[in-house]
Amino acid sequence: MKSISSLVCALGCGLVMAVGASACWVPELPDGTIFSCASDEDCALAGEKCAPREGLSGYCCKLSADATEVCNGVDDDCNGKKDDLSATCYSGPEGTEGKGLCKAGTSKCGANNEQQCEGEVLPTEEQCNRVDDNCDGVTDEGFDLQQDVNNCGACGTACSAGQVCVAGECTGLVQQTCTEGSDDDGDGLVGCADPDCDQKSCGTGCVCKSNVAAETTCNDNVDNDKDTKRDCADSDCANQSCGTGCICKSNVAAETTCNDNVDNDKDSRTDCADSDCANQSCGTGCTCKSNVAAETTCNDGKDNDGDGKIDCADTADCTTGTTCGSGRTCKSNGTCS
Repeated sequence: MKSISSLVCALGCGLVMAVGASACWVPELPDGTIFSCASDEDCALAGEKCAPREGLSGYCCKLSADATEVCNGVDDDCNGKKDDLSATCYSGPEGTEGKGLCKAGTSKCGANNEQQCEGEVLPTEEQCNRVDDNCDGVTDEGFDLQQDVNNCGACGTACSAGQVCVAGECTGLVQQTCTEGSDDDGDGLVGCADPDCDQKSCGTGCVCKSNVAAETTCNDNVDNDKDTKRDCADSDCANQSCGTGCICKSNVAAETTCNDNVDNDKDSRTDCADSDCANQSCGTGCTCKSNVAAETTCNDGKDNDGDGKIDCADTADCTTGTTCGSGRTCKSNGTCS
């Protein structure tokens, strides 16, 4: 079927010609008049298509510019339905749909032709609730379950008043900072005087022991425990290392490595010349005696004490009668037999 305007023109002209008239009159039809059709060919205007109507013949429909349905009371895509939007919608950030709580909704038009997305769930601020609230694929991120008094060990596990969360467990207030003057548990005991601080650091080179600060670094020339004594002069350092080849003894630094040619205890004497090395090893086959290195192995062919003499030839150390091998001894002339 052609458009009604064409039909009217054909019928009108036929009647006029029958009576001898010389013109064809076409009636004016109001805008928006529905022209019935059976196929797209029945619609005369460019861009029109035959849209279906349930239980009725089709009607000539003008497609919108992009043939996309919007909320405007018009059949933009000419499918026979007004304002029938796409089935689902989601207005949240890219990559969040379908994660955690987030899900798509259903498109619909509001009373004032505004487009709505009914039932969609968008990201919210992350809560500690075992749910991915912000829809980033991670649950309960950003919460410290080891120290958070409101979520101690698990989300929603809150500590009682006066308790703290330590390693994921609620416990009574415990001093956490043990430096001088600190009282973060409010019990009136400060620093190392609080039993909570036992064996905890009270600063660089300092640890709390028996309710007092104790020096632990004994070679930095710093009074780490603030008792006016430092390094080996502090009794806390007794038998503690004061550096490589050095140990604190009787409140002073003592040499312990006696063959490195280094003044390890900073007393301006090195190796066997330091009385700390008395009767101490100065290397293989060598012992410090009377502040000098002395040969103790007299049959290895080596100058162990560095005095330029080897084995029995070192008569000062490998004295007459000293063993220089199986069944052999050093002789007074510096030989071994």
